[in-house]
Amino acid sequence: MNTKYLDVDGSWGIVICYDLRRLDEYEMRQDMMAFGMHGESLDHAIDVLLYEENSGMCVSRGDIRMSLVFIGRATSSAQHWDTIAHECLYHASVAIHDYYDIPFGSEDGAWLTGFLMRQAVRVLGEPCK
Repeated sequence: MNTKYLDVDGSWGIVICYDLRRLDEYEMRQDMMAFGMHGESLDHAIDVLLYEENSGMCVSRGDIRMSLVFIGRATSSAQHWDTIAHECLYHASVAIHDYYDIPFGSEDGAWLTGFLMRQAVRVLGEPCK
């Protein structure tokens, strides 16, 4: 599993984990538990991420101003980036919008979307093989 960190202007962090392998299950489980996942929802998330292509997941914690994103195996580079966009530009962005009370459709919200995309491309490059 590869792990990268996106810093949102010192106000929020996004940990992105990708290239997931079955050997990563213990570490994935520990990370998810640290973000409040337990029981059947945790087991289901692990199964989906490890065994279903084009899968992803985002869980956020406002108390530590962080989001944890997992990107499962993709069928193409385009699908890989689609999943990153879905998890980071939408789910993580929603958590940031909610925490900082940023209205969707505002200039600040649009800036955040662009910033997250620039950060993802800069940090992740082209990770899909």
